[in-house]
Amino acid sequence: MDVFFTPIEPPIYELLGWDMDRIMRCLEVIRRELPVLTAGLVPEGSCFAIFAMPRGKFPGGSYPVLGVVQYSPDDSSPYLAIEARIRTWLLEVGNEMLAELSAAVDPPSWEALKECGCHPDPRVAAAP
Repeated sequence: MDVFFTPIEPPIYELLGWDMDRIMRCLEVIRRELPVLTAGLVPEGSCFAIFAMPRGKFPGGSYPVLGVVQYSPDDSSPYLAIEARIRTWLLEVGNEMLAELSAAVDPPSWEALKECGCHPDPRVAAAP
């Protein structure tokens, strides 16, 4: 089964100094919040994952992004509206609370994500 995704890039990369371990933890916190944050924007039961997104001009060639999983290249999600909700949530939560929340999660390492491509594996969940 092919899996596609709409990339979502929360405004955390610069804030975290491109520290991939911290970024992975924060993305995992946000990923877990996405079902609530995206209510009304994506179909109920949508799957969210962290993907290793290739980018030729980025040092290292790729970086982690959140994604709304899609099972067809024709699907699309309103990424600007989703990113706006994430930004609002991040402002409400604040940097200190985000750091506390991220200390309590255990996502795969950046190296492990590059190996597997995404977390969690959306192919395990049944396609809609």
